[in-house]
Amino acid sequence: MQSHVILTIPRLLRRAPLNGVSKGGEHPLWSRAGFKPRSRIQLIRSIAWAICFALLHLGCGATSQTAPATARQATDDRLDAILWQVTSVEYRILAQSIYASAATHLDRALADRQWTALLTQKENFQNLPPAVIVDIDETVIDTTRFQSQMVRDQARFSSRPWVEWQARNEPLAVPGAVEFIAYAESRGVTIFYVTNRDYGTKQSTRLNLKTIGLKLPDHVDTVLTRNERPDWPSDKESRRRYIAQSYRVLLLVGDDLADFISEYRTPEQTRLREAQKYNQWGTKWFMLPNPMYGSWESTLYDFNLDLSREEVSQRKLKRLP
Repeated sequence: MQSHVILTIPRLLRRAPLNGVSKGGEHPLWSRAGFKPRSRIQLIRSIAWAICFALLHLGCGATSQTAPATARQATDDRLDAILWQVTSVEYRILAQSIYASAATHLDRALADRQWTALLTQKENFQNLPPAVIVDIDETVIDTTRFQSQMVRDQARFSSRPWVEWQARNEPLAVPGAVEFIAYAESRGVTIFYVTNRDYGTKQSTRLNLKTIGLKLPDHVDTVLTRNERPDWPSDKESRRRYIAQSYRVLLLVGDDLADFISEYRTPEQTRLREAQKYNQWGTKWFMLPNPMYGSWESTLYDFNLDLSREEVSQRKLKRLP
C-alpha cells in the first residue's frame, strides 16, 4: 500500500496546472475536497504532508498487527523450559552426570550374568548378548530447535511440522549421549532405539541419528518405531519384550515415565505411586530431565489434545500449589 500512495504523486502533479490553479482560481482535484491552493508550492507541500500522514498511519497499523504476536511469544509458558535446556550449565552437567553414572553401572551389568533391567526377563537370558534400550528425543537427540519453532509460530505440537523438522535433518545431541553409546558399543553392547516417532519417519530418524555421530549396524535393525508392527503402539512394552527375546537388556535410558513402565497415562498421584514401586532407578533405569513436554505435562490437562493453548494454560494455573 505504501508504494501505491507514492506512485500516485506524479499523477497528481501532472493533473495540476502549471500555475497551481485553474482559470477560475480552483483546481478541480481540490475544489471537490474544499481546498484551494494558492500556488504550486502550496500544492506540493499539501501533498507531502498527506503522504507523511498516510505513511505514518500505515506504519502504526503494521506495528499494531505484529506487536500482539511478539507479546504472545514473550509470555509463552514454554520459554523458560526451552531456554533452560538450551543455555543452562546445570542441564548440561546433569545430563552428562546421568550418562556417566549409566556407564559405571553398565560395567557392573556386564560382569553380572544375572543382571537385567527388564522385569519380564526372568528365565534363560543369562547367556544372551547384551543390549541397552534408549529413547531418542530428549534422550539422545535434542529437539529444542523444533520446540523453539513452535513458540515462534505460536503453535501446539502437530504431526506435519514435526515430520518436516525431522526431514530437515538439523538434530543436536543430548550432552553425554553420543559418548555413552560409543562406550557401550566398544564393550560389545548393542544399542536399541525405541522411539514413538512414527514408522513413516523411520528413514529420517535413522539419518538424524547418523547426523549426530552415531553408527547403526547393518546386520540388525536397532531403530524400533511406533506402528512399525501392528502390535507396536505408543506403549513401548511390546517392543521391550521383542528385544528381550534375543538380548539381555542391561539398562533403560529415557526422559519420560513411558520409557520404563506402561502406567504413565494416569493421574499424577497414580503415576507417582506406580513409579515408586520399582527400585531400578539410578542403577538399571536412568531418567534424563525434560521440562519442555512429555506425559508429565499431558497429565496436567488429562491428555486432552483438543484443548486450546489458553485452556491448557488455565489448567496449569489451577494446578499451582
